[in-house]
Amino acid sequence: MQHLHIYLDEFGNASLNLNKAHSFSHFVLTAVLIDEAKLDQARDLRLEISRRYFQGHPIQSNRIPKDEIGFQMRLDILKELRQLDFVVLSLVINKSKVVGEGLDHEAIFYKYFNRIFLKQFPKNFTAFSIHADQIGWPEFRHSLQHYIHTKVIQRDLFTPDRTYQLVEDQFSEPLGQLADFISGCLGMIYCTSHSHEKAAFLFDLLHDRTFVDFFPFEKTDFAVSIPARDLVKNETIAKIAAESAREALADRHRLSEEAQAVLQYLYLMFRTSPDRLIEKYEIIDKVKKMYPNFTEQQLRVCVQHLRDYGVLIASIQGKSGYKLPDRVEDIAGFYNRYLNSIV
Repeated sequence: MQHLHIYLDEFGNASLNLNKAHSFSHFVLTAVLIDEAKLDQARDLRLEISRRYFQGHPIQSNRIPKDEIGFQMRLDILKELRQLDFVVLSLVINKSKVVGEGLDHEAIFYKYFNRIFLKQFPKNFTAFSIHADQIGWPEFRHSLQHYIHTKVIQRDLFTPDRTYQLVEDQFSEPLGQLADFISGCLGMIYCTSHSHEKAAFLFDLLHDRTFVDFFPFEKTDFAVSIPARDLVKNETIAKIAAESAREALADRHRLSEEAQAVLQYLYLMFRTSPDRLIEKYEIIDKVKKMYPNFTEQQLRVCVQHLRDYGVLIASIQGKSGYKLPDRVEDIAGFYNRYLNSIV
């Protein structure tokens, strides 16, 4: 592989005060990876998108109207970007779960999560240039750049072709605008406080070249003995679960609007990260954007109705959440919880 160029941007902010009006529930870090051989094509495409949709101005996610016309504009831009060969990596940070000494300070928050996110690149690539959106005040920027170089990049005699730089403005490295735009789209999918009711349309245009990780990652633990992983069975379970969700969504008149919203979110998260358990509060927060009075009791009723209609939804003993099953362990864990509830 040739030299890789990595463009970084983010959605949201580092504030952990979630009680403020319009606060962001999640912080989304996004990296757009483009091989050096594709840079000329990428620059030409960026210029064309800038001319067509932004009157020649920089491509900025927050300049796109939040109405239906603006949403369609996002979809159109994503369709054009699919002409380019690129990969997107993203880390979605649930700020309500961020705990630790000093993490309520913006500088420490940014350093901590940038280190977590960026450490994957030295492990997987030999030659790369990271172009990060410039944030904060001058002293912090100098400190952040030094921190990333020493704690993450760790360039030496054997790997000299690695750089990390903060981009001063949108004109010095215009391709950073692609990361700005895509990060905004991912925020509309995964930041529940600012998600869009039609987020699935954005997801459909991004999912085949996007890899998303979550912080913290809610793993499932099981209190039953499970045999060795059976890939064929797991694939069958995932296929059946996905089909049950699609059939229910296609026959919407059978479901309440709230149940549809619950299932749409579970299915979207299943397509993003099949083995992730979605906590109840996350589902509730998402549905509340459309139905402000939605409660945990209503969520339980919706899940029961969805199961009655044949949708496979697993819940695991000792965990507060739901998911579409993608493996034998999910089914076993669900029945273990069910059996314990009636003993």
